[in-house]
Amino acid sequence: MLRRALGVLVLAVLAVWARGLAAAQTMEADHAAYWRRRGRSPGDVLLVALGDSLAQGMGSIHPERSWAGRLADAMEARTGRRVRVLCLGVVGAGVADVLADQLPRVPGAALRGEPGTLVAVEVGTNDASGGTEPEEFRRLLGELCAALPSGSLVGDVPDLKYGRTRAAGARLSAVAREVVGARSDLRLARVEAATRGLIPWECGPDLAHPNALGYRRMARAFTAALGS
Repeated sequence: MLRRALGVLVLAVLAVWARGLAAAQTMEADHAAYWRRRGRSPGDVLLVALGDSLAQGMGSIHPERSWAGRLADAMEARTGRRVRVLCLGVVGAGVADVLADQLPRVPGAALRGEPGTLVAVEVGTNDASGGTEPEEFRRLLGELCAALPSGSLVGDVPDLKYGRTRAAGARLSAVAREVVGARSDLRLARVEAATRGLIPWECGPDLAHPNALGYRRMARAFTAALGS
């Protein structure tokens, strides 16, 4: 009986994983389409999310459970006002891409830090895996932070788990904390600490991104920074 129960459990886990893997085949296009629609939706408050695939929620079947979507939920819960999310994050983006391609698309009101707007940034994972040197990352992130309005949220780099990439991510994460710390009017989201110890069932079917549970960890770092 125990062996049979274990067999059923294994089959159930494999079925869930296979369903997620099948969804992952179209996830990039589906998530991008979702965020385009949401960016056109009305709202009393504007949240602009910059970064990479983590902003879009790759790895989670439901894109609204990304750190950006969960941050918007937290803002709505705190203020009682509807939040429009303009998610400019792009799969594969590094800090240079955010600076060159995403920052120019941020609405002027958000760049000026007008009431009812918030900019949040999470970038560095692709820089770590792509070999961006710490000093180059420092220079580019410094330029990006210099352009952000007072009160913006900036995350350090998630814990990337394995080998050289993890070590590279830790180095860039330390750089991010230094750069953000040099601007007393920016708020640091401690994403690395929040994602440390991520367990297998908090990862998406591609094993490269968090799932909804993993994104909940990231979102806690941003909501904590929101309240600081």
